[in-house]
Amino acid sequence: MRLKNLRLKLRVWSPFRYTATKCGHRTKQTGNITAFGRTIIISMPKNKKGSVDYCLECIGKMTIQCAWCRNPIFIGNPITLYSPGPHGELFFSSEEPSEVQKERRDGDFIIPDHAIAYSENPPVLVGCLRMNCADTGADRAGFWMPGEDGKGAVQRVPTVYELMLGTEGKSMMLIGDTHDIVEAMNPTLVPHEAKKIG
Repeated sequence: MRLKNLRLKLRVWSPFRYTATKCGHRTKQTGNITAFGRTIIISMPKNKKGSVDYCLECIGKMTIQCAWCRNPIFIGNPITLYSPGPHGELFFSSEEPSEVQKERRDGDFIIPDHAIAYSENPPVLVGCLRMNCADTGADRAGFWMPGEDGKGAVQRVPTVYELMLGTEGKSMMLIGDTHDIVEAMNPTLVPHEAKKIG
């Protein structure tokens, strides 16, 4: 077990309670959240008032399902934004596409009731960054975060491709953790200079 996970599990037993500033419920800062048959431990950051914004129960209610595989997307999870329909083949992967990826590219795809639309026209759906759903980790387009209305919302960050295309000259991007929102907000672009080998 990683040290970070052990600390989270120990913090679940903390006796301290806070009154959440946005929902008004009493809550712990760290605890279990269960949604769609999955349970995780979440630790919420303190706000400027020394409390948390939402209680654990309200954070759990903000969980959505991936438009493609139906797995839960919890608050703080990275997300992808894909449009259903044929968009060509994967050119970064030598592996056979998963069943979920094939279904997403099917021209007869029907948008499920549980899907969250990022935009209506063209339809762009919120999906997870799991291995069987995302074409590549470079497709991380944001994070599922608490919205101002007490519901979850997409906090959009540029994908790796968008960042690289927006820079002058050739560059590459170094990503240590696709789940780290701080790293996503402060990306590291490194100038790439081609060198002749040999």
